[in-house]
Amino acid sequence: MGSRIEISKRLVLLNTSSAVLARTINVLVIVWLHQYLLRRISPAEYQLLPVLTSIILLLPLFTGILTSGIGRFVLAAYARGDDRGVTQIVSTMFPLLTAAGGAILAAGLLLTWHLDKVLSVPLAQLRDARVMMTLLVFSAALRPPTAAFTVGFYARQKFVLHNAINMGSELLRVSLLFLLLFGIGPRVLWVVVSSVAAEWAALVVLLILSRRMIPALRFRMREIHWARARELASFGGWHTLGVVAYRARETVIFTILNWFATPLDVTVFHVGYLGRRQIDAWTDVMAGPLYPVVTGMHALGAKDRIRNIYLRGGRLALWFTLLAGLPAALYAPTIIHLYIGTAFQDAAFIMIVSLAGLVIGGGGWMIWQVSNATGRVRAISLSIVVMQVATVALACYAVYVLGWGAIGVAWAVFLAGTVSECLLLLPLGLKLADVTFAAWVRHTLLPGLTPGAVAAVVWAALGLLVRPDSWILVGLCTLAGMVCYLVVLLAFCLEPNDREDLAEVGVRVATRLRQYFGAPPSPASSTPSPQPVPAQLPTEG
Repeated sequence: MGSRIEISKRLVLLNTSSAVLARTINVLVIVWLHQYLLRRISPAEYQLLPVLTSIILLLPLFTGILTSGIGRFVLAAYARGDDRGVTQIVSTMFPLLTAAGGAILAAGLLLTWHLDKVLSVPLAQLRDARVMMTLLVFSAALRPPTAAFTVGFYARQKFVLHNAINMGSELLRVSLLFLLLFGIGPRVLWVVVSSVAAEWAALVVLLILSRRMIPALRFRMREIHWARARELASFGGWHTLGVVAYRARETVIFTILNWFATPLDVTVFHVGYLGRRQIDAWTDVMAGPLYPVVTGMHALGAKDRIRNIYLRGGRLALWFTLLAGLPAALYAPTIIHLYIGTAFQDAAFIMIVSLAGLVIGGGGWMIWQVSNATGRVRAISLSIVVMQVATVALACYAVYVLGWGAIGVAWAVFLAGTVSECLLLLPLGLKLADVTFAAWVRHTLLPGLTPGAVAAVVWAALGLLVRPDSWILVGLCTLAGMVCYLVVLLAFCLEPNDREDLAEVGVRVATRLRQYFGAPPSPASSTPSPQPVPAQLPTEG
């Protein structure tokens, strides 16, 4: 039986573009929201948002041992046409996931009741903190039981529709947020209220549409097979370990700053790391459509294609992240000053240090997709654990012993991350994808860094000559460097397959534009042909 999974560059491009658009809308709201709140509320109230959010993000991750393998195994069963296998997976996991949701609810409510004993929360903000935590706990408890029924978008690669729903949810969130902020007053509580309401609305829509896409996503008592649960848990356990370690680092860091530093340090670190966090989120949504594609390649035994997509993915990740990250780092002091004023100027240094890590991490961007597709997640998860433990240890030393506050945490994250990327994650990624170090340098690192290296000189020179002190000047200097960046990229850094795909996209766009503006067909296309003409001519060689 043929595979139901479509492996198509066009589909990946469409899914990725829609994901980036949805994330861009989210980022614009976040960027506006943080500066709006920081100018109107105290750091003591503002710190509740990053601290509570980092804690609540950690709770559902412990159930990842049950949820992280669902998408992969449902995708594999669906690709084989095994609808009963899909139902068995859902039926087996639903009772376990429901119990996990109940455990999250109980643990979260207990934590909420004793919140003042766990965190340093001013008495004036304790009531709001408990309300926020309660809403976040209920939202987190809903995710595990519904996880098995929403994987239809993943298995069918309907990421465009999924992202459209997310954009609708984002518009609802923004509408509620504006209504509360401008109708009642600026409070960090409204951020959580609007986010939770929009998330619940989106979840209902996702559940309905996902089950329509794959009717086999249903619960049947007779289809429960506990052997399936052990199989999924074996895969999910190692995958979850790595994700939990990464999220736990963020939770522990904010807790360390909350206990041993000041609310200002929490705020400064959160704002300074905002740029890196949003770039990482952008790359995460870009990676989403690639998971089923790489899994399909592995199922078909296409090792050469996995090798090529690893090299190409790292190259694209470097191009994208450095295009956004380099100007943000070079103009960080001006950006922070214009964004929230001089009171949080240490955030500029944190922004520079956090974005510097993009140079190291971008080249191995595809490691999670490849390890997930091949099922070899143990090694990467252990590497992530080592990296995060080192980060937390250095952060504790920097804050508690040296008293460096947010700046010390930034150095800890950068140093531990850089060493771990070079010594652990990069060699592991090359091994999983069966890529040599020389090939990675030639096809990923050099073409990935070259445009940024040239453009950085332009951005730095403009910073010294123009000395931008307004958003307009920062934007113009950034735009000038981006033009240089793109010229170097297009002229010297594209591989032959990059040029072919770019030319194909150009032809498609030109065709759509001619159709939209009603341009008459060319004489050749209006002449009847005795035989069908292929949509795309084969390339030579």
